[in-house]
Amino acid sequence: MTKKYISYFAPLILFVAFLIDGQLSTLLINWAPDRVIIASHLLLMAGIFLTQYLPISYMIVLFTLLGLSYDLYYLGVLGIATTLFPLMAYIVYYFHQELGFKRITNLILLLVLVFGFEFTSFLFARLFHMTNLSMFIFVFYNLVPTLVFNFLLLLIFQPLFERFFGITNKT
Repeated sequence: MTKKYISYFAPLILFVAFLIDGQLSTLLINWAPDRVIIASHLLLMAGIFLTQYLPISYMIVLFTLLGLSYDLYYLGVLGIATTLFPLMAYIVYYFHQELGFKRITNLILLLVLVFGFEFTSFLFARLFHMTNLSMFIFVFYNLVPTLVFNFLLLLIFQPLFERFFGITNKT
């Protein structure tokens, strides 16, 4: 896909990733053992690859709208994802400017983003009394499985993402 077309199709790509995220997360939660909750973050993966093609202001607007949709669709409370998604887009953009676009950088960046999103969402949920889950249970039954799953997912699908987005840097 050329740079010209990606800017036009970016909202559609992110929206499809958003929809697949929800369905995949539901499937994983149903297949997982008793208390384990695994969340897919294809949206953040797509954001990692889109930063090479889109300006930061456009990415922040897109991720703000997706954060608003995420809040309405999944959480029922406005503000958590609406705040965190644009921040995640900025972090991805900043790190790609400083470190460049490499496979290992993408994997580490995804781990940082997923950890930041999940942990900060949990802290906001605790702050606003949306959950009384202990930190220990959250870390071992939600955060760790989510990090491992998303790491493996990007590790497996990164060549596909690179081919789709036309990235030829194989380092």
